[in-house]
Amino acid sequence: MPKITDTEVDFILDDITRRGIETEDVRYNILDHVCCIIENEMPFEMDFYKCYEDTIARFYKKDLAEIELETRDLITFKYYYAMKRTLKITGFVSIVLILIGSILKFQHLPGAGVCLFSGLIFFSLIFLPLNIIMKFRDDKEKSSRLIMTLGMVLAITGSLGVIFKVMHWPWANILFYGSFLAFFAVFIPVFFITRYRNVDTRFNAIVQSTFMVAACGMLFALVNLGPSVNIETSVHSMAEFKSNNLQKIETNNANLYANLQGVNKISLQDFMDESAQLKSKLTGIYTNLFALSNNIPFDQAKGKKAKDLKHPNDFKVVNSGFDNANSEYSYSAFLAAVDQYNLKVAAISGNTPIEPIELGELQMTNTIVSVVLHELMDIQMQVLMNESAMLNYQNGVLAAK
Repeated sequence: MPKITDTEVDFILDDITRRGIETEDVRYNILDHVCCIIENEMPFEMDFYKCYEDTIARFYKKDLAEIELETRDLITFKYYYAMKRTLKITGFVSIVLILIGSILKFQHLPGAGVCLFSGLIFFSLIFLPLNIIMKFRDDKEKSSRLIMTLGMVLAITGSLGVIFKVMHWPWANILFYGSFLAFFAVFIPVFFITRYRNVDTRFNAIVQSTFMVAACGMLFALVNLGPSVNIETSVHSMAEFKSNNLQKIETNNANLYANLQGVNKISLQDFMDESAQLKSKLTGIYTNLFALSNNIPFDQAKGKKAKDLKHPNDFKVVNSGFDNANSEYSYSAFLAAVDQYNLKVAAISGNTPIEPIELGELQMTNTIVSVVLHELMDIQMQVLMNESAMLNYQNGVLAAK
C-alpha cells in the first residue's frame, strides 16, 4: 500500500483551498478522507496526481465549493431540519383545521370559529414565515429571494386579514383587500417579468403567473362587494311594507282613541303615554344609527328609510354607536326602556290582550346596522299592536254594557 508524502499532502491541502474550501475543519476533513482513499485504492504503478483527480471528483457534482456552501448553510440555518419538520407538521395541521372549520361553518355547527382561527394562526404565523426562511436557504439569487419574500409577506397579511374578518376585528378590510390588491397589482407583474427574462424559467413563469391570475380572479368573484339587486330590492320592499303598516296602524290607533266615549281615559292615557315613550326611544335609536352609518347629522336622518342607508352591512357603527355606547340611544338604554314598558304592561294587563315585549328571539347586538333597524321596526309594530289591542278591548267593553 503506497504512502502519501508530506509534499503530496501539502499539494492536496492547497488544491482543496483553491477549489473554494475556506473553512479549516472542512479542509482537514476532506484532506483526511482523500488521503485515506488514495492510500487504500491507488495502485503502485498509478500516477499520484491522476489518482488524486479521480478521488477528489467523488466529493462533488459540479465543483468542490458545493461542500463549503452546504456547510455555511448548515451553520447559518442551524435548525434547518427541525424547521423543515415543523413546516410539514404546521402545514398539515393548518389544512386540517381550516377544512374542519369550513365544514362546521357551512353546517352552522359549534366550533367553526375556533377551528378556523387556529388553522389560520398556524398558517399565517408559523407556516408562511418558515417558508420565507426556507426560501432564503434554497434560493441563492438575491432578486428571487426578495420577490418570494414579498409574496410570502403579502400572503401573511392576507391570512391575517381573513382572521380579522372571522373575528370581526377592526382593520380586517384594510389587511385583506390591501394585501390582495398588492399581490395582484405588484407581486404578479414583478414575478412574471423577472422570471420571464430568464430562458430557463420562462415557461414556468407563464404557467405560474396564469395560475395566480386565475386564483385572484376567482377570489375576486367570490368577494362580497355588495348584495344583489334583487335581494336589495326585496329587502327595501319589506322595509317599505313595514313602514307603511306602522303608519296605518298609528293612524288607526289615534282615531280609535279619539272616538272612545264613556271610558276612563286617565288610566288608558297612562298606558298610551308609556307606549309613546317607548316608540320615541325606538325612533331615536333608529335615527341615531342611520345618522352614524351615513355620516350625517341626527336631524337630517329623521324620517329616512332603509333604502336610503348607504352602508347596510356596517358592523362597526352598531358596535360603537349601540352595543358599547353610553348615550341615550345605546343598547343598555334600549333595554331599560323596554323593561319600563313591560312593567307598565304587567301592572295593567289583567284581562286585556296586551303582551310584554319579548327580546329573546331578536338579534339586536353583534350584527349589522340594517338588521338592527329592521328589528327596531318589528318592536315598534308590537307596541302599536298592543295599543290597538287595548283600544279595541275598551271598545268591546263599552259595547257590552
